[in-house]
Amino acid sequence: MKHMTREEALIERLLRRTRTVAVIGASPRPTRHSGEVVRYLHDVGYDVIPVRPDRAQVGGLPTYARLDDVAGPVDLVMIFRRPEAATAHIREAAAKHAEAVWFPPGAWSREAEDEARRHQLAIVKDRCIVEEHRHLFGATGELSAGHPRKTGVHVSRRKRTVEDNRPRPEDDGYVADGGGGHVAGGGVRAVLDEKKMMRGRPSPRSGRFKPKPT
Repeated sequence: MKHMTREEALIERLLRRTRTVAVIGASPRPTRHSGEVVRYLHDVGYDVIPVRPDRAQVGGLPTYARLDDVAGPVDLVMIFRRPEAATAHIREAAAKHAEAVWFPPGAWSREAEDEARRHQLAIVKDRCIVEEHRHLFGATGELSAGHPRKTGVHVSRRKRTVEDNRPRPEDDGYVADGGGGHVAGGGVRAVLDEKKMMRGRPSPRSGRFKPKPT
């Protein structure tokens, strides 16, 4: 098992638990890294709130002039501003009860970190959130963000398809007449054991079964 540093463990926890990300200083220009971050996080399922004074749309998303204008909760605040401008935004993040502030490369400063610690905010600095997210979820292909997927039968009227993602018995490793022995719960012997249990008779393999003398 690979040993994780404290910062790596923090990043993994944030990426798994976060639902709403505010991106302060997000640029509407698609060539800017902050604009790429907004589009990427939105595409993988996060609720992204771009924040910029002119309220220009970023990646097709509406923006807020200030973080204080956001009505709902914010889990994570990313700051794409000059280091000397970050301190005021950290106070805004604390007022929104955010869990952490994230400084992309070039935005961190010692003063900003001290301010975040004064407000008991977790800090990620000099890390690209897109790279960290791809590293964590890209190789496994697991669901990364957004609300947990509901199980059941889903009908798409537009595509006229039906998707059944309800749990199946074989998902738990048990298949009638299947292989795997008693460890995997498969095989004919497992089916016979189950029938004996229904009749109240223990399996002779358990060591507790003693045939009655004839």
